[in-house]
Amino acid sequence: MGPVTCGRENPTPESIAADWVARMDRAALTAGEQGELDCWLGADIRHRGAMIRAQVVWQATERAAALRPGAGAGAPQAVRPPESFAAPHPLPARSLSRRAMVAAAAGVALGAWPAPSREMGRFYSVRDAAPRSVEIAGGTVRLDCFSGLLVGGAAARLLDGRCVLSSRREARLDAGSLTFRSVGRVQVSIAGDRTTGLLLSGSAVAIRQGTGERFTLRAGDCLTMGAGSAPRLRGLTADELARATNWERGVVELQGETLGDAATIFNRYNAKKLMVHGQAGGRVLMGSFALDDPDTFARVARGVLHVDYVASARRLDIY
Repeated sequence: MGPVTCGRENPTPESIAADWVARMDRAALTAGEQGELDCWLGADIRHRGAMIRAQVVWQATERAAALRPGAGAGAPQAVRPPESFAAPHPLPARSLSRRAMVAAAAGVALGAWPAPSREMGRFYSVRDAAPRSVEIAGGTVRLDCFSGLLVGGAAARLLDGRCVLSSRREARLDAGSLTFRSVGRVQVSIAGDRTTGLLLSGSAVAIRQGTGERFTLRAGDCLTMGAGSAPRLRGLTADELARATNWERGVVELQGETLGDAATIFNRYNAKKLMVHGQAGGRVLMGSFALDDPDTFARVARGVLHVDYVASARRLDIY
């Protein structure tokens, strides 16, 4: 039985990924273990991100060990790049402590903004906060909230969430099963097993990993690729483009959403949360609002819908 069932109570994705990396470090996986790993990786897109982080941290600890006094030709070789998920060679005696360290380091990596590291690459994420920009080779990636990005050398991969890649020369971004090469601005998102690319300006080519199938995008084109379904390429209307990119402009546009729906959107981007109670949750408010200003939204809702609200430092309760 694979490392996922190691008996740990309430294991985190990072600890499970660290156990898998340690298992693969000892020897090649059996067919049953490989199937169990594939099932776990496919269950949640975040599991793949945890696995990549664990592989990278394990590689860094291998290299650090090789630099210690007394390390020589018999020291373990470095783990293969994170994409391979298999690196059979003898596990050193310090494996248990290393596994714990890998799990801890991988868990911290995605929730922080660490200093750049040539050895390990860099992990970036945005939780419930305003979007942030990350410099990559050839351009800039602006991450939406609840999004994760892995950057290493000339390569960058969106692990989950949504971002906009902007560049004046060709830049590359991997996401899901697609590689985007663009000059201009392209919005890329991952939701479950579905990857979407939307060209906002300039030119871009999306390449299907594994098959090499190429899709040429023009401004306004949206390509969607999902597991088990045919690729879909279509042009968006001006209204659809505006709604798809409102997050980057810091705008929420309500066109029939309820106050409960609106609260969900605002709460993604603000530490101050909107809490909608009772029948107020079903009331409908239309208009455009600043994503970072839930207080104004609550005041407009009170004036237009005649609901009431109570404000405190961390929340706005609408009744």
